[in-house]
Amino acid sequence: MIQGPTWAGVSGVRVAPDEVEALVEEVRSRVPAEKSPTWWIGPSAEPPDLADRLRDLGLQEPRDRAGVLHALACDTEPPAGPAEVEVRRVESRAEFLTLTEVLWDAFDLPGERRERERPHLERMFEASRRSGVPVSFLAFVDGRPAGGGRSIYSERGVFLIAGAVAPWARGRGVYRALVRARWDDAVARGTPALVTEAMPDTSYPILKRLGFEDVCTIRRLEDARDVPRR
Repeated sequence: MIQGPTWAGVSGVRVAPDEVEALVEEVRSRVPAEKSPTWWIGPSAEPPDLADRLRDLGLQEPRDRAGVLHALACDTEPPAGPAEVEVRRVESRAEFLTLTEVLWDAFDLPGERRERERPHLERMFEASRRSGVPVSFLAFVDGRPAGGGRSIYSERGVFLIAGAVAPWARGRGVYRALVRARWDDAVARGTPALVTEAMPDTSYPILKRLGFEDVCTIRRLEDARDVPRR
């Protein structure tokens, strides 16, 4: 279980069938009520019917509508982005705030969520600068911030997260440029491999065209304690 300022996630669940309910109660006891933990359920999760058991305990499809994700990997050089798209590594506080606003707009984040997260942005920037996690990238078209994405480093590759393009800039190769920039960064650090998770009807088709290969399918369920449970 991991937690951020406004979110929490649970993954890697491997428990006995009769331990699921106790695990859910433990997570609820550890996560403040204003957060809605998201559970990530991959093919190695135990018990095999974990998703059904979690539903019986009140978990629901996530409100971000990303109930199913494709896990993908790439160990070959993806195509370069268009020359008119510039991608820079985020170094300053101002760039970090700009990236945040671009991602909020790209993901159509509700105003209430933005206001909950805004007071934590300064602390998030300082924490990422100290720890080097995550590393952020900002894309520009004609000098205008057009998209962004983040990388999490590991010993064997780079995990891509939060890749998105502003609505006005879609269809211009921005997403492709962001993937290539993070590949180049992975090569430079000696770990030429990328892994990521993609929504079926948005980034998944793009990533497949860029050379990513399927690894598995992941289910997501949300324990939204601020909404009625079925």
